[in-house]
Amino acid sequence: MNNFQIFLASSINEFKEERNEIGDFIRRIQDVLIDYYTKIKLFECEFHDNSIGLGRKQEEYNKEIEKSEIFLMLVGKKVGQYTLEEYNVAIQSKVPNICVLFQKVDYDTSVREFKKELTKDVTVGEFENVMQLKFLIAESIKNIIGDSMKVQEDGIVLYNKFIKY
Repeated sequence: MNNFQIFLASSINEFKEERNEIGDFIRRIQDVLIDYYTKIKLFECEFHDNSIGLGRKQEEYNKEIEKSEIFLMLVGKKVGQYTLEEYNVAIQSKVPNICVLFQKVDYDTSVREFKKELTKDVTVGEFENVMQLKFLIAESIKNIIGDSMKVQEDGIVLYNKFIKY
């Protein structure tokens, strides 16, 4: 079985609805892939064990980033301290597919400064709504899955099964 992990980094509060939509979308993709011996695990910190550990909880998340094939980062009005730390861990760990998606909103100086740090190895996109966000995420997943997945404007075709955004 092929296993892939996607780490979703963002402000949980700012992107609560989008994170839920992304989770549902990736689980629908997973439902098709399991028949083809491929498993995608989406790591979302809000569903991770939140019991008290010996160290910083963020260190556990950082270990999950290191195990990921795709690092998705959603950026809205600002870049938070932990999301920035997660991005830096993804860069240092050489996660194969790093994708930073900027919401088309008025943002503060933290976002402007962050944009200056992006390297050419990072895929960058912009979105206004959840459908555009899913389209960009589908493009990242296709980089891992390959030709068995076709990304379209209204959804994806995966092993001849259509999944709407």
